[in-house]
Amino acid sequence: MTFRSATDADREGWQALLGRVSSGDFLHDWAWADVAAYDGQPQRRFVVEEDGELVALAAAQVRPIGLGRTFWYVPHGPVTDYAAPAAGERLRAVVTGLAGEATADRAVAVRLEPRIEAGGPDTAMLDAVAHRVAERLQVGQTRIVDLAGDEELLAGFDADTRYGVRRASREDVVTTLAADADDRAAIERLHGLVRETQRRAGFRLPPLERYWTAWQALAGAGRACLVEGRRGDELLATGMLVVEGEQSFYLFAGSRREQPGETKRYASYAVQWAMMGEARARGARRHDLWGVAPANAGPDHPWHGVGLFKKGFGGREVTWAGSWEIVIDPLVYRLRSAAARLRRRTRQDVP
Repeated sequence: MTFRSATDADREGWQALLGRVSSGDFLHDWAWADVAAYDGQPQRRFVVEEDGELVALAAAQVRPIGLGRTFWYVPHGPVTDYAAPAAGERLRAVVTGLAGEATADRAVAVRLEPRIEAGGPDTAMLDAVAHRVAERLQVGQTRIVDLAGDEELLAGFDADTRYGVRRASREDVVTTLAADADDRAAIERLHGLVRETQRRAGFRLPPLERYWTAWQALAGAGRACLVEGRRGDELLATGMLVVEGEQSFYLFAGSRREQPGETKRYASYAVQWAMMGEARARGARRHDLWGVAPANAGPDHPWHGVGLFKKGFGGREVTWAGSWEIVIDPLVYRLRSAAARLRRRTRQDVP
């Protein structure tokens, strides 16, 4: 069992493992390094290899924190088959290897945020090799839908969602796909509708260039497309679909809200329905709706509305286990943690 830096020769094996195991998603896609670089967090890729086969992946985003120090972050990783008998040994190899590489980089700590479910047996393997922390950087919960045949899939939707899918068809909403990585106009349309949607919900909108970077990276690799819903010439809803092997992901999305007195067209329902069909055609077996409000959140939560929309498509709600850290420099780590707590307390005290 060997821990080492990944090379370009590992690209195919990296993507094969990513698409095969449930712990993998687009945040560990080989092409996502372009997005990490755009964010100012250059990515370093590492693998564990056994008998010539890649069995674990870790894409660490290196965040400068000043004075020549860094903080490493592994979003939804490490990626491995957590059900494999050797999973614990492989995780230990990843953690030991990352600690050595991060020490050489003068990192303060390495944060791991694996895509494993809360309360499951996999968490014990992480507890054995790293320090659990309460803070998380990714959305902590999602909904995952099994992509069965059309009739079974529809039967899993709630009544309002089935109505929305069928009503969109009666309202002459037509969906089309865009898959050209050089189609900037499609990304500008997506960003425009997301901006309208985010403004309604009060969310912060990533810049257009980040969307463009993600699109060129993922669509350029053949793993992303846009699904657009129109009535006539008017774009009503759009969203990005990413497919990683047996899993698909509902990434960026936006829609136009009807004005008072205007007929509701249900275009977002048509887009999601078409997205699931396209994901299934590309080989996906599970569709991740990517982010819902926590189970105990009330109607005041900013994700309440979008969570209800996603809940209508059935599936099951999943809560991720959280974060673990590998502490490299205990003194600076404690000082940094204390400063972060003070900042949070100060923000809470300000009216």
